[in-house]
Amino acid sequence: MLSYARSKSIGVQKQGADVRVVSGVLEDELYAMQCEMLVHWPTLTIDAVQTRMKRFTTERCIKAEKVFEKAEGWKLEKNIEARIKKELGREGCRHMAVLMVDCCRALVRGELARELRLALLSNPALDKKEFVERWMHQQPVLVEYLKAI
Repeated sequence: MLSYARSKSIGVQKQGADVRVVSGVLEDELYAMQCEMLVHWPTLTIDAVQTRMKRFTTERCIKAEKVFEKAEGWKLEKNIEARIKKELGREGCRHMAVLMVDCCRALVRGELARELRLALLSNPALDKKEFVERWMHQQPVLVEYLKAI
């Protein structure tokens, strides 16, 4: 019997008040890759991107290591996911592009969860739904990243 397994893991770390480090790893029988981004949180700007292809299927995939550096300076804004897939995925590796998109989504969700946790510590009776709605209203460009919640 054929079996197939894919694992994807993404972590978000807060480093200082304004920097977030997002690390993603994807592994299966064909691919093994890593993506790490430094994001300036208040401005939502990607300050640095490092990718690493450990296992891949075509020579084009290895180009991702240089292609994805083009995202440095990009902002997490509307249509960034399409831009990553089109401008980076087509030229480099589409699997790496999907991993990078997932990293962006995890960052936004992680920040929302972190801010909600901090708010609950100071006010245990906080209305969570109201908090999320207010947060989304204050960060309208990030609502795209929260659609799947």
